[in-house]
Amino acid sequence: MAVGNNTDSERRGDSPPAIAILVYGRKEYAYAAQHLAMTLREHSPGVPVHLWAGEGLLIDSSYYTEVHRLDPIWYHDGPGQMKVHIHDILPAGDWLYLDADMLCIADIRPHIEALKAHDFALDVRGKGGENDRIEYTPWATQQTIKRVAGLPDDAVYYGVQTSWMWIRKGAPAPALIFGAAKALHDSFTLEDLKEQWGGSIPDELCIGAAISKTGIEPHSEALAFYGSLGSYPTFNAVKASHPLACLYGDTRKHRLVAPRWIDQYDRTVRALYRERGGFMGMDIHRIMKNKHVTR
Repeated sequence: MAVGNNTDSERRGDSPPAIAILVYGRKEYAYAAQHLAMTLREHSPGVPVHLWAGEGLLIDSSYYTEVHRLDPIWYHDGPGQMKVHIHDILPAGDWLYLDADMLCIADIRPHIEALKAHDFALDVRGKGGENDRIEYTPWATQQTIKRVAGLPDDAVYYGVQTSWMWIRKGAPAPALIFGAAKALHDSFTLEDLKEQWGGSIPDELCIGAAISKTGIEPHSEALAFYGSLGSYPTFNAVKASHPLACLYGDTRKHRLVAPRWIDQYDRTVRALYRERGGFMGMDIHRIMKNKHVTR
């Protein structure tokens, strides 16, 4: 594994935007990251792809522009801790962070070009007031968030999906949001959660609450398809609308991606490995059985 310190490749302000993927722990995530990197190379050639990998993972560095060591201090308390510290981990520059359990299914380059107009972006699934019904707020009630974050009565609450995030490291807005998210990660407890997430505090809860607390309205785009049944008639229709596919949840308790799409993703990735003469290593179905959320 080719490994460099997080500061070895400080990216200048004129460096092109790059993809950031972070993995640690189970080997399933290393294989998932490799599948993602391969699909990025297929559909978005020329986009730099950087991997930060935790201890003990076997990484084929040929799939990445650069592989960096991910220090255990960033993930000893789970993936939520890692993601609220991503602003600390990344060097300066423009980054499109992607969860390892994503796939690139269409060219991401036009979307990256559009995101360059913003300092911070993610998928805002819904927003509203304290007593509103807000889409994608599985982790805690607005009342709990208000209490823990110390929000005013007129605060706006956000349901955010953090499978992708656009981060301009060096701009004020993401620094403020992630600074607040880190503090909130230390403030929420497992007893605050409506639904458990592998025994740790979800980053989506902390980042959504941080956006509420800072009052910074994030840019939002529908870059990712989340695999809901009946959303699109064909895979080509999905690819025409989204450059990314998200394999969140699992195939046990949290069945969030319809089996039809998991099968399709597996066939797609297998075909790419065959075309490129590579070794798949682990199929999508096995990866989905061993996610953090299952533990």
